[in-house]
Amino acid sequence: MLRTLIAAVGALAAVAPSPATAQAESGIAVYSKGHFKGFRTLIDGPSQRRQPLVVRSLVVAAGVEWELCSGLTYTGCRQVKGSIPAMVMTVRSARPVAAILPASAEVGAGAPSSGQSLRGMASEYFVAPGEGGRRVEVQPGTAEAMSRRATDYCRARGWRASPHARLQTVAGRVYLADVLCVDE
Repeated sequence: MLRTLIAAVGALAAVAPSPATAQAESGIAVYSKGHFKGFRTLIDGPSQRRQPLVVRSLVVAAGVEWELCSGLTYTGCRQVKGSIPAMVMTVRSARPVAAILPASAEVGAGAPSSGQSLRGMASEYFVAPGEGGRRVEVQPGTAEAMSRRATDYCRARGWRASPHARLQTVAGRVYLADVLCVDE
């Protein structure tokens, strides 16, 4: 009987997910202690103005990148991807980082922009945002610069915010892509 119980516990341990793999597919699991121990918090989408979390280890799903920020509104950010078994950071806001689109995903040829959009009652979507017939370049090509530039782009068109944007690299230059403008 004891051997059967020990074998069953061993089988469950082999099948049960380890702390490092137990998180949402696109979320991030942060831990209060190093090596994926202690209190675990799952962040599954953008969040601002959080109660401060002291993060000592974390797990990010493969192929996903996140920004962990010490500021309340996505400032003082550090980009992370993959597991980090030992670190120390106070997190007050966090968000997934939009992947940089490869040049093969470009809309149209080169960097010109048609400026076309799809406009609804409460939002407007720009595949390849442009100003003066040229694509909107983002320098430096970081997620933080992308968010600022997308918000500025939307505000210049009468919208209040940009909850979604991506970066696209074409011929070594980084441009805004897939910008959604809203009245939030």
